[in-house]
Parts: sequence; structure tokens; C-alpha cells
Amino acid sequence: MRAILADKNNEGHVTAIVRRLERDPWDELWADMRLSVLTFSHLGLGEETPDVLVWRACQQQQALLITINRNAHGPDSLEETIRRHNTPLSLPVFTLANADRVLQDRDYLDRVAESLMEYLVDIDNYRGTGRLYLP
Repeated sequence: MRAILADKNNEGHVTAIVRRLERDPWDELWADMRLSVLTFSHLGLGEETPDVLVWRACQQQQALLITINRNAHGPDSLEETIRRHNTPLSLPVFTLANADRVLQDRDYLDRVAESLMEYLVDIDNYRGTGRLYLP
């Protein structure tokens, strides 16, 4: 894993989470991970890029996608993509369980950051799980 990718509609949420990880008690561990934080434009993805192509780009670039609302509507949806293409080596996709609270509730943000950090330190044990929810 080399990076975290903010979904096209949650860059602010991911920024808030990363800022929290850059402070005590996770700051040293976060710095040691040396993860890049990417946006769609970093990977050459457009706002209308189909979910299947976003997922594939994440797997190829070893980037963890953090999303809000990708769903199972249609054969190229994120959920269907995971069902069809996920392997034991695939990185999971993280979904914010309550995106609004990430930006409005400091305690909730702390729980999301802590949950994400717990997954990150042991990420290889979560390969192949498909989707994980934060917190």
C-alpha cells in the first residue's frame, strides 16, 4: 500500500481525517507510513470515471480508496466490481459510515481516525475483505 485515494466527493473528509492522523497520538506512526494522499486527478481519473475503473486504478497503484456513497447499482458499480474482481490480494475499500459526522463531530472524527489507523497498521490481514466501514 502506497497511498490513500479520496473519492471525488469526499476530499474534505479525507483531509480532515489525515489532519487528525498528523497529530498526537498517531502522528509518529502516520509519518512512518509515508502514505501519499491522492485525488482523482493524481491518477488521471475524471469525475465520471466508472467505479470499476476507479477500483482497478486503486489496485494497480496500491491506493486505498476512501469513499462515501458508492453503491451496488448496476454491473459496473463499486459493490459489483468488488464482488466480481476482488481477490485475496486486493486492497479493501473504506467507506465512511457517517460522512457528515466526520466534519461535524470531533469525537466521531477521532474514532474514524483511530479505526483507519488500526486497519492501516495491519492492512495485509484485510486484503481480500472487499469493503470496510469507518469507524
